Amino acid sequence: MAGYKVKLCGTASVADRDLAAAAGADWFGVVVETDFSPRSLTIEAARPLFANSPIPAVALVFEMAEERLCHLIETLAPTAVQFLNLEDPAVLQRLKAAYPGVELWQSVHLPPAGSDVSLASVLETVQRYLAAGIDLLLFDTAATLDGKKKFGGTGMTADWDIIRKALDTIRGKVPVLLAGGIGPENAVAGIKAVLPDGIDLCSGVEAEPGRRDPNKVQALMTAVRNV
Repeated sequence: MAGYKVKLCGTASVADRDLAAAAGADWFGVVVETDFSPRSLTIEAARPLFANSPIPAVALVFEMAEERLCHLIETLAPTAVQFLNLEDPAVLQRLKAAYPGVELWQSVHLPPAGSDVSLASVLETVQRYLAAGIDLLLFDTAATLDGKKKFGGTGMTADWDIIRKALDTIRGKVPVLLAGGIGPENAVAGIKAVLPDGIDLCSGVEAEPGRRDPNKVQALMTAVRNV
C-alpha cells in the first residue's frame, strides 16, 4: 500500500503545509492566482509555503500567462507546476526546455458523475499531453457552483469507470492521480475502482475552505495506508 501517493491540495498556510508533511503526505499543493478558488494565493503570499518546505510543493495555476509562469517558477522554485486549464502543449514544451528541473502536471477535468462524457474525447486529450511530455496526469472534476465554473476543488466525484478505462490505456507511461470529491470515507473505494498511482484531494480534509481539519487528514492517511 506504501506505493499509493497522497497530495493534499489547496494549502493556504504554513501550518497546513506542515500538517500535510507530519501526516505523511507525499506533496502539498498551493493554488496560485486562480480567481475561482477561495484558496488562491498570490505568488508573493505563497512564498513562505514554498520556502524550506519539508515535502515537495506543487503550484496550481489556471490560464496564467507564460511570462507570469516563468516568474512563478523562478520565485517559488516548486517541485511541479500543475495546470488546471488545458495548457497549450507548445507552452509546456518551452517551459520544459527552460526549467528542466521542474515537473509539469496536467489536470484533465470530467463533469460530475452521472453526466454524459465521451471516453474517446478523454483519450484524445490524454494522448495530446503525453505527446507534449507531461510528467504526471490528474483526473479531476469540473462543475459550475454558485454560478461559477470551477476546475477542481468542487468536492464532487467524476465517472470513475471512465477514468479507469482511460487510465488502463496509458498505465505505466506517466503517474496518474485521482482527484475530485475524495475524502476519508471514499478514498479506498476510489483507489480500488480506478487503481491510480495516488490520490489528490482538498475539500475532503478541510474544516472550511483554506483550513485543514487534522482529524480528517489523519483519518484519510490511515484509510489509504491500511487499505
